[in-house]
Amino acid sequence: MKLNDALRIKTEKRIAAMQEADERRSELHARIPRVKEIDELLRDIPMRSLVGESIEDLRSESEKLNQERARLLSACGYAADYDTPKFECPECNDGGYCGLKLCKCIKAMLATGNYQESSLAHGLIDKTFESFSLEYYAEGREREQMEAILSNCKKYAEGFPDANKAAGLYFYGGTGLGKTHLTAAVANTVSKKGFSVIYESAQQIVDTLDAVRFNRADVSERKKYEACSLLIIDDLGAEFITQYSISALTSLIDLRIVNGKKTIISSNLDHNGIKKHYGERLYSRLLGEFRVLQFVGKDIRMQKIKGGNN
Repeated sequence: MKLNDALRIKTEKRIAAMQEADERRSELHARIPRVKEIDELLRDIPMRSLVGESIEDLRSESEKLNQERARLLSACGYAADYDTPKFECPECNDGGYCGLKLCKCIKAMLATGNYQESSLAHGLIDKTFESFSLEYYAEGREREQMEAILSNCKKYAEGFPDANKAAGLYFYGGTGLGKTHLTAAVANTVSKKGFSVIYESAQQIVDTLDAVRFNRADVSERKKYEACSLLIIDDLGAEFITQYSISALTSLIDLRIVNGKKTIISSNLDHNGIKKHYGERLYSRLLGEFRVLQFVGKDIRMQKIKGGNN
């Protein structure tokens, strides 16, 4: 999503809110004629100040008129702010700017829009912490471990980025244990807070970095991985592993750690697998800088299939 698109959407929402308020005001004027008289008197007050009437007297008159208006609305069963525009963002009143600065609602729209348009994230927008079910994990230690992982992920997302001392999270475990769901839940929460999130597979990242290296893609494609607030590297270890892919991914993760950028990595590889395939450098980075979370249980997708066949 581009800035102009976000501002256009907010402007349309602002106009719609004001039109709805106008319709509610017309309803009040038709039902309570005195409210219409009060609104006309209030509308004239700024002009009266320009012709020399006392500011204090006008302020007092305005206050009395507003109080009378509120009493009339209450007596007829209306809230005092019934015909006040209901803007989506109270900070900028859907104008998009707070003073000369972009409002946080616009930043959140841009971040969320860009995340939703990414290839992997497109099908994961519905993955939330609320929709993550623990019923597929056996009671006892298995479920307790997954409850702890769910709690850790929630805290990580809700406190992003300042509350997280770790450089990132490293999820590992077998297929179908919930890694993708919780990764997406973190990403969805963080992007809605206005932070830039990129969610791509390790293979896709390597391919892009390789394209930049040989001038098949613009350097901005590499910089987006370096600069985004949260980079999610999905399925590490499933890519075609070469000396270049190892070097490229390790250097990218190192750079993000140095620059204080957060990263989440999802993989089927445990500690030994990382050490075997990627070497000591990445192994020590993950164990030393990341919070390592081991997913346990039985393949949820298979459980659902078997459950559906019963």
